Amino acid sequence: MSRVTMENENKALLITTLKDSDIWILVSHVKPDGDTLGSASALFKIGLSLGKDVRWYGKDPFPERYRFLFASERYESVQSLPDIPEHSVVIALDVSTLDRGVEGMSKGEKLVVIDHHGDNARFGDINLIEDVSSVGEMIYRLAGDLNVSISADMAESIYVAIATDTGGMTFSNTGGKTLRIVADLLDCGLPLQRVVRMLYHNDTVERLHLWGRAYERVVRLDGLCYSWLYDADFEETHTEQDDTESLVNSLMKIKDTKVAVLFVENDKDVKVSLRSDGSLSVREIAHLWNGGGHPCASGCRLTGPMDEVIARVLDSIYKR
Repeated sequence: MSRVTMENENKALLITTLKDSDIWILVSHVKPDGDTLGSASALFKIGLSLGKDVRWYGKDPFPERYRFLFASERYESVQSLPDIPEHSVVIALDVSTLDRGVEGMSKGEKLVVIDHHGDNARFGDINLIEDVSSVGEMIYRLAGDLNVSISADMAESIYVAIATDTGGMTFSNTGGKTLRIVADLLDCGLPLQRVVRMLYHNDTVERLHLWGRAYERVVRLDGLCYSWLYDADFEETHTEQDDTESLVNSLMKIKDTKVAVLFVENDKDVKVSLRSDGSLSVREIAHLWNGGGHPCASGCRLTGPMDEVIARVLDSIYKR
């Protein structure tokens, strides 16, 4: 069976499952970003439009910077899912592995995985994995498959998902289809200026102070650019881990940078965010430590002192 045929069959089974399920349980991944949140927000509205009982969960708290999204107040931070009622479907959005979701996801009647990571573990009963810019693109098409018209707030959520995973339509994963979707979202009432203001003109002074510390430490080595942050930096600037979102992308703006890496201390672990201009698959680097993502944008976690973690990751990059 060809891959296209399998994808079509998965899509058909997904549509049937969504229509037949009375309760939709949406799950966003740990350390939620704009794609997992925007996609879930839009799918939440789709479910309500179809008369479904929709619930939304994730392990970590909802980031303040995305509080403007539809149904954000319905999101619940839990370590494990509550009892899953009959006639429910659990839908994991932008979740590449089972441990990046919420414990208990697989205990329901059906687990659906909707994702765009090529290294997705396909841990669901139904796995819809597509090579597109974002899960937001997939939710846009899913609305059409379910005959649900895209409202202004749904358009806003889908745009957030697409914009954050494409660097504002500047990354290499931005194609013509992506831009045509955004054009249609505008026609559907997307309040573009409001969303741009909330996404890109809504920083706190504390967040800028945190980024300043990372910028002060930047090291450049033959096309490689990296920096780091300690737990103490967050305490002293009164910021949270979420305040580092998109910081690694800004390192790619430095002239002649081919690979950018941001190391962020988080208790006993160091979170490693990797970006590439395409000349190196950083996903292969992330896989060395059970991480993953995309060839140009991936991440992983290592345990150990910051200096040792930096040395290990840089060594692995140079060996490529």
